[in-house]
Amino acid sequence: MKELATLLGTTEEKLKNLAEEMGEFTGKKDVPQKLSDELAKERSEALGQLGLSEASGREEILSALTGKAKRTEEELLELLQHPDCSTHEGCRIPIKTAFDLAKPPQGFFLKEEKAKELFLAHPPKGVMAELGYEDVEKMLAQEDIYHLFASLRFLEERRWLNEEFFAAYSSLTPDDFEKREIKIEVLPRERFGSVGARFMRAKFHNVSHLKEMGLIFVLPVEQEKGVFLRMFSLQIHYCHEISFYAKFFEQCAGEPETFTKNLTAALRGDVRETVPPVENLFVWLIIQRYLAKEDPNDPRLAMPHISPEAMVWRQATGDLGKLGKKDSELGLSFWAGKAHIAGIFSAKGGSASGGDGKITSFNFEDNVFSAARGWEVEPASTSASLGGQYTYHMREALWNRLFTSYFDEKILETLVLEDFTQGFVGFRIRSSSST
Repeated sequence: MKELATLLGTTEEKLKNLAEEMGEFTGKKDVPQKLSDELAKERSEALGQLGLSEASGREEILSALTGKAKRTEEELLELLQHPDCSTHEGCRIPIKTAFDLAKPPQGFFLKEEKAKELFLAHPPKGVMAELGYEDVEKMLAQEDIYHLFASLRFLEERRWLNEEFFAAYSSLTPDDFEKREIKIEVLPRERFGSVGARFMRAKFHNVSHLKEMGLIFVLPVEQEKGVFLRMFSLQIHYCHEISFYAKFFEQCAGEPETFTKNLTAALRGDVRETVPPVENLFVWLIIQRYLAKEDPNDPRLAMPHISPEAMVWRQATGDLGKLGKKDSELGLSFWAGKAHIAGIFSAKGGSASGGDGKITSFNFEDNVFSAARGWEVEPASTSASLGGQYTYHMREALWNRLFTSYFDEKILETLVLEDFTQGFVGFRIRSSSST
């Protein structure tokens, strides 16, 4: 159980307490130990697929994973006939494929006329300056409202966005929303090419989204190695993420008096600071953003928790795996079902729970996003990485995997949606918990 606790970023004491309390509630005993055994088996199988074993050194494993990510991108590009994503038409090819895979349903999104009202009431000076407008009404008459909303992300100062534009969301009501299809828009390169290049240098990808608008947007830019796979996977991921939040927004519309409060909290990515002090209640926090990117020592990361982000990434990698089923050589199918797999490996070789052992993730996002920073050089250690490799996606996926050892995936999504506004899922037990 010590290794599992390390991989989760928690303590053995907290994990043992979880096993006792959840065991009492569900009747399932020794779940963390059973998960540890399953994880060891899955890791061994993954290493075998890479032509390695538990005796392999960490550098060798990282090299094989990076190589797999690189080959996955090459195979994906070949499958899609090497689209030129510096052009509008080239971007449409992966977009159509992503939509066909994810099959996102209609969602509950902000009406176009209300979006225009927000612009009229709060003219975005940065956007207007970039596009050459002095009059906001003229801009709205001549420009696509979805393109304008997307441009807020990279043409306006964060402080103005939060304190003025997004603050106006406090006046929104359920009547300002409607059911419609998710949109993926390719922004015109002639208008947004230079800012798109800056965005990609900062984010290592050229795609983002707006949950309230039901919008995924792509900036056509010259592609670098590692960027296409990340861009394509993010498009699938955002399809699932936007669909999840659309369900939540529609759920919130059933209680108009708290609609705005719950909407804005979700868009901010709010996470509870503490668990409720309720006796005989065992709590799993709902952590809807990657806190490890901000502070890897955030104490909430060591508490039992579940992650909507990891949940929708699992769906996205499953979709990617569908592309690989037609040809067993495709690396796309390798990543499905491995989101939670990790181990502690030493530089010299072999699993290690201490000493020079470092966490090594088999998670798709951790490896592809690390590789996107540079194929040849392992990325420098950051607040979101351990030993040069990102690991925070794996950790959140592993917490979800622990939760689904007690309940299935469908129950995970149902409980996250039902309890999203309170920020935790609680289980009543006979004895009081102490974490």
